[in-house]
Amino acid sequence: MLTVKTLKPNVYELTLQGVLEKRDIQTMARELTPVLQGDGPLGLIIRAEHWQDMTADALAEDMKFEFGMLTQWANIARMAVVTDLQAVSALLRWIDPILPMIEMRSFPSSDVAAAEAYASDLPDHRDAAPGGGLTLLADGSDGVVAFEVDGRITPKDVEALFAQLQTVMEGDAKVNLLARFKRWDGFDPALLTDAGLFGSKFAMIGHLKRYAVVGAPSWMQGVISAMGAAMPFEMRCFDAADEDAARDWVGWT
Repeated sequence: MLTVKTLKPNVYELTLQGVLEKRDIQTMARELTPVLQGDGPLGLIIRAEHWQDMTADALAEDMKFEFGMLTQWANIARMAVVTDLQAVSALLRWIDPILPMIEMRSFPSSDVAAAEAYASDLPDHRDAAPGGGLTLLADGSDGVVAFEVDGRITPKDVEALFAQLQTVMEGDAKVNLLARFKRWDGFDPALLTDAGLFGSKFAMIGHLKRYAVVGAPSWMQGVISAMGAAMPFEMRCFDAADEDAARDWVGWT
């Protein structure tokens, strides 16, 4: 059995009981699809204290739903799983790096209230900085491109940033890049499916020598470290307190 309940605006509780069947996953898809397609951030609590298993048909239906909604999962800011099963908690720790935009934690059945409080503590996008989540700080004219992240990043933010860097992207010169994170509230899922923006990103890669990331969330630093070796430029992460060292590294004075 599976039920979906609204606890408060943008916070939903998914309760799993017994053995889940295909029709249970269909219920979840019917209830959560409009939620995921709406505005975030969202909090999700999964109550799995009495969950036992799921049928093969249910597993296939669940995979179809989750992959079909892949770009919408970024709307979930926090997910709390209530379970006493160590295997489920271990699985959550394994999944967490795969979906780094979602903060995940498991809670024992004795801490349901703490799970609800965790999933309900959502970032507030209403006070985002005027003009969007990206601000250009240096345009590359002196060999350094720098920008600041402050809030939630939308396709319009990225388009505006690349528009200001058109001269750099059309030239042959290499530049250094510095990204400073003041506040990170996630990104619009549409960024994952915009072919034009992906093309601009790949074009920019060809112009980079060094890329410094300052003050990024810890999960993002892990992703950057893992990706760095595969990139055709040098890439380093710096703590917010080490911004001066980052500026020296990219030559931004």
